[in-house]
Amino acid sequence: MDFRRYLIPMVLLGMIISLLLPRGEENPLQTKTEPHISKPLAGEVRSYGAGTGRVYGLTENDRREFNLGANPERRILQELGKRIDLIPGEGVLGGTKAFVLHESVVLNRHWVLAVFEDGHVRGQALYEYKMNDQAEFSWQLLASQLD
Repeated sequence: MDFRRYLIPMVLLGMIISLLLPRGEENPLQTKTEPHISKPLAGEVRSYGAGTGRVYGLTENDRREFNLGANPERRILQELGKRIDLIPGEGVLGGTKAFVLHESVVLNRHWVLAVFEDGHVRGQALYEYKMNDQAEFSWQLLASQLD
């Protein structure tokens, strides 16, 4: 088995998770109550493009090239939200698998770090996405981890 095929995605996933861990600062997007998995994707999608000092998100060039409207990150996450079949594993104790889109992040023009749960078990997954000329998305699961 060629372990090098999985080495880069796993290293990237580790780096991404370390970037996303809380650093003691209050996150204005977090609510006092536990969000429900069916919470709709609101305007609070985190967008960290060029000029914000962040190392993830779409650049201004990506935004123009993708031409997905005012909030391309939201559109990308909405497209992923339609693909419940991409969530690894089966629902536990009759749980229904779903993405937690308001906690998921578009990392760049290639990858999304998505949070998923089924009401009992949560996890994260790293997905690669591609978009064709008709704005149709194709997705590939690169790595996943249950909490």
